Amino acid sequence: MKYGIRDGMLREPLETMFTVAKEIGFDGIEYCIGGDYKDSLLWQADGPEKLKALADKDSMEISSLSPGVFSSLHPALPDAEKRAEGQKMLTHVIEVCPLLDTHDILVPMFPRDFSEWPQETWDMLVDGFKSLAEIAENHKVTLDLETTFNADQLLMIIAGIGSDYVKVYYDTANQTNRGYDVPRELRQLGDKVGMIHAKDTDGKMLGEGRVDFENVDAAIRDIGYDGYIVLETPTGDDAKAANAQNLAFIKHNIQGRI
Repeated sequence: MKYGIRDGMLREPLETMFTVAKEIGFDGIEYCIGGDYKDSLLWQADGPEKLKALADKDSMEISSLSPGVFSSLHPALPDAEKRAEGQKMLTHVIEVCPLLDTHDILVPMFPRDFSEWPQETWDMLVDGFKSLAEIAENHKVTLDLETTFNADQLLMIIAGIGSDYVKVYYDTANQTNRGYDVPRELRQLGDKVGMIHAKDTDGKMLGEGRVDFENVDAAIRDIGYDGYIVLETPTGDDAKAANAQNLAFIKHNIQGRI
């Protein structure tokens, strides 16, 4: 089991974030890409190499890349221009992964109206991901879908895409908030779980909200998950202390396969 954190949770500048994360005890950082993605380091000349050098300096990993803007550019949107932009943007993110020795991308999609989607929209979503999955497979990169969908819908999407390089990024708090049975869903998804966000409900520190971490750990053990647990947790007034507290909780309570 490895433990990571999203870069924004550290509240550190780029130049020191890997150093601080290592001091706290993390193995890697999930590097986030915002709405102005073309201004991101990953779109700059030698930008990926700079990011990799910073990670290497502290013997840290870039656990994953998180292009949040994809949630407004996904393949099920009616706007063809946005769909095309999303394909181009995510293709670029896939292509820089080997430069960073990174093998996972958080692929966000949070449509609110999915319960009303006709089959045509689901088909459009699956078809849009097929070409991206092929590019990802060529680069040995896994697209981990973080979505509003339940486990049945996620398994349907993955089966339709038909690629071992499309999995699920499971967020413990988000799915609890949506009323899903998190341990049951983790067991249902099984080896389709690519990465996990450790987060509690109501913006609370880990263990202080409504997520049943004891049974989450049991489910993780049952499916043999031994990948990254990435913190997406509150930082309070003292980010370093809060991150250390949350990491200590998750290391004690989510130990995965023995």
